[in-house]
Amino acid sequence: MNPSSSHLPNSLLAVTVEVVKNSSTEFQGFLLQARSREGLALLWPVGKFTNISTTLFTALHCNNVENSTVSQASGVRKKKVQLTWEAPRNSNYGDIYFSATVVEDYKTFWVQKNSSTLRLDSSGNSAAGVFSSSRALLFINLLSLSAYC
Repeated sequence: MNPSSSHLPNSLLAVTVEVVKNSSTEFQGFLLQARSREGLALLWPVGKFTNISTTLFTALHCNNVENSTVSQASGVRKKKVQLTWEAPRNSNYGDIYFSATVVEDYKTFWVQKNSSTLRLDSSGNSAAGVFSSSRALLFINLLSLSAYC
């Protein structure tokens, strides 16, 4: 991810978790959340996922934040999932990153595959970024959908 990538309060980001191109790998499970880099906020997810298809995904409510975490709704194997994440309305959470756990099968899984930091930008500029895992099997693509909801 480009170190100049940023997010705005209340902005929407398209978040895609997928295996790298030309890979035969598929995954059957995942858990995804955005987290703050600020102090105690590190411990809990921030923001929320929106427009969640309940046939494909299960929304979880962590730390009393509705839809703050998303998981698969079934064990159907897939190469890609796409979600929309909404940043918190205020800037109290500062810089954020996405954290994913991805399950290929019962013996092969990756825990806490974290993206680079998306800086809080109050100037109105928002950028895109990409995260690649160390095994180059999956990446998280982040694309700004709109400046404000």
